[in-house]
Amino acid sequence: MCNFNFKKQGLIFLAVFIIILINGENGFTADICRDGLKELNGSQGIIQDKGGLWGYLEKSPSLQSQSLIGLQIDGKLQRLISIFENLCSEGKTPTPKLHGLILGLLGDTRMIFNRDGDRRKKEPFIKTLKELNKKIDNLLAKLPQ
Repeated sequence: MCNFNFKKQGLIFLAVFIIILINGENGFTADICRDGLKELNGSQGIIQDKGGLWGYLEKSPSLQSQSLIGLQIDGKLQRLISIFENLCSEGKTPTPKLHGLILGLLGDTRMIFNRDGDRRKKEPFIKTLKELNKKIDNLLAKLPQ
């Protein structure tokens, strides 16, 4: 009789453990999709509220000729967020690494707004924009389109 109770308790413990594992994985999926996407959209919203990178470049007479790269970067950042969102809607959990990479690129873009465009040296700034654009392209190349 004692042996039976021990087996029963072991089975109950195992069942509870499995349920916790299953719910924990779903909880992680919900968190990264819900909270991660909210964070990405919030960061992108701050950029777009300022007119996006395109608008930033258009406001500076010395940088207007480069505004096309700003438009490209704005669009590619939005595409990254859309891909992240699509992964969630398809039931494929985006990794925290992917979330961090996209958030980092958004942060790099937001840093550009910390200084007035007319107060920047044009050549180093254009180099920075091209490097940012390349980083975004490299990440996009690794993701499902």
